[in-house]
Amino acid sequence: MVNLQSIEIFNDTEDPITTTSEDLIVYLNIIYDYDDVSVINASSFNFNTAVATSCPDNVYIYQSEFTDLNITADQEINGIAAGQSLNSIMKFAYYNIDNPLDISQFYNTTDSEENTLSRAPDSIVLFFDQTIQSDSPFNLTVAIQNSNQETFTAVSNTYIIE
Repeated sequence: MVNLQSIEIFNDTEDPITTTSEDLIVYLNIIYDYDDVSVINASSFNFNTAVATSCPDNVYIYQSEFTDLNITADQEINGIAAGQSLNSIMKFAYYNIDNPLDISQFYNTTDSEENTLSRAPDSIVLFFDQTIQSDSPFNLTVAIQNSNQETFTAVSNTYIIE
């Protein structure tokens, strides 16, 4: 069984990061807990017995699915008040930033023909899809909710837009 354990923003530093809005990329690491569904006990397994079925490698059973991804800031950005969703001005990508996807496609993968993942992602990149104006340093909060109604959050360090 695979369960979402936590999320973290990586490649973050402890010092404020000064960047342009075009170069601001948030790398989100998605951490799972993998539990074996079953294990063959070798001492009681009869090797003379025919096995009727087989399982391919790397098959995962997910305990829950993603139902929401929400990004907020602690300061106003482009007229969006602090604490309100920035999803409308942000995009994400699984592996290639040149193929941006709407935030809703993260948890509603049937909306995307680009998504060819056979399992949940281990990481994604988040970025603004427009030039952002921010007079104040800000932190981003990323929250992912799953179908078990569990919410996982990660808060970035401070960003300063030059």
